[in-house]
Amino acid sequence: MTTRRKFITNSVLGLAGVGLASNVWGSQWGNIIGANDRVNLAFMGIRSRARALIESSFDCPNVNILYSCDVDEKILTEHNAWIEKKIGYVPKVVKDFRRILDDKEVDAVFIATPEHWHAPMAIMALQAGKHVYVEKPCSHNITENEMLIAAQK
Repeated sequence: MTTRRKFITNSVLGLAGVGLASNVWGSQWGNIIGANDRVNLAFMGIRSRARALIESSFDCPNVNILYSCDVDEKILTEHNAWIEKKIGYVPKVVKDFRRILDDKEVDAVFIATPEHWHAPMAIMALQAGKHVYVEKPCSHNITENEMLIAAQK
């Protein structure tokens, strides 16, 4: 049988334990980065302009580069050596940009490919629910621009 005195003693000890645990572990909870506090990026086309875009992402806290995409194996090899030196790891490497669009972890894509790919890639990325940065020109004609705006809406 629990007496009032035993109940109050156990309650005080329990609250003291919770208070102590929150002081010890509470500071650690603030270091956990949630899904909304991190941005996962993919870079499509990784030559000179993309390199400048990648370098600008280094200045942003909580940015994670998940993918590098290019069809040229020689460029990928050079890029992998460069990026590993800069950030300490090599992002996943793909040659087919559609694999990036299938990955739900990717939040945003940067498109710095040859110009004839800008609109098709941007439209497909928007349709996949990604945020898109596309280098200029966005397209080669008015029809592609209209399609791009429709995909954005």
